Amino acid sequence: FDEINRIEGLFSRFNPCSEIGQINNLEPGQSLNVGIEVFECLETAAQIQRETNGAFDINIGSLLKYRWNTVRRSRKMSSETMQLPVDLSRSSRNFTVRVRKERDEYLADGVELDLGGIGKGYALDKIADILTDWSIDRALIHGGTSTALAIGAAPAGDSEKKGWPVGIARGWACPNAPKEFYLKDRALSGSGTEVKGKHVFDPRTGSPAKGHMAAWVSHPSAAIADALSTAFMVMNTEEVKNYCDHNPKVWAQVIIDAETCRIFNKEITST
Repeated sequence: FDEINRIEGLFSRFNPCSEIGQINNLEPGQSLNVGIEVFECLETAAQIQRETNGAFDINIGSLLKYRWNTVRRSRKMSSETMQLPVDLSRSSRNFTVRVRKERDEYLADGVELDLGGIGKGYALDKIADILTDWSIDRALIHGGTSTALAIGAAPAGDSEKKGWPVGIARGWACPNAPKEFYLKDRALSGSGTEVKGKHVFDPRTGSPAKGHMAAWVSHPSAAIADALSTAFMVMNTEEVKNYCDHNPKVWAQVIIDAETCRIFNKEITST
């Protein structure tokens, strides 16, 4: 719990003294040396943003302000606009975040980084590292109702071979959904109107997402599972399939409508 509170203190965009709060107050061209946690989380966020072609974006606050301007609403977002608006660099001593000096039009009101779509998963990864350092080889860690991370397998019964049994909200059940779901050295994260509210926006358009009613993702990294579950909400089903085809460590279930769901890389965790 101390580690969660510590990381939350670094990531909170509502606290101007947090590292994310300080980054959001930087002017174009200014930089800030940050700790390894913020740097790693930003690196992972930038990776997922590239891989999903902007479907996951931690700077969505600035993008929405840009798109909500009636003059700009009809303009197509460029590939440059959908990139993380900061540059990351590391040396033997420092981890540096620099706001790009070239001011894109959509950054007129400043940078608004928000790690809410990845921070919880990252915190679970760090807690797992601590438990592993303490020689704890069996644990199930959760961050509320949307993300869980398993270390090893459950200690008794049939689950000891398969992993920790974890349930997906049955309100999202569909005919081909897995009846049993097991986690072993993996995370599971979910996004949906019941999990993260009714207003899920597509960063690529600034409009409400039209992709899926819900999305669940399993991956060895809780941070990546957390971010992808958000991205898969707004990506269409074919985009999700293509991503999973190229990333065999990713298990995904997307709810298309009340009667239809698709599961990708099913063999990983479900039986």
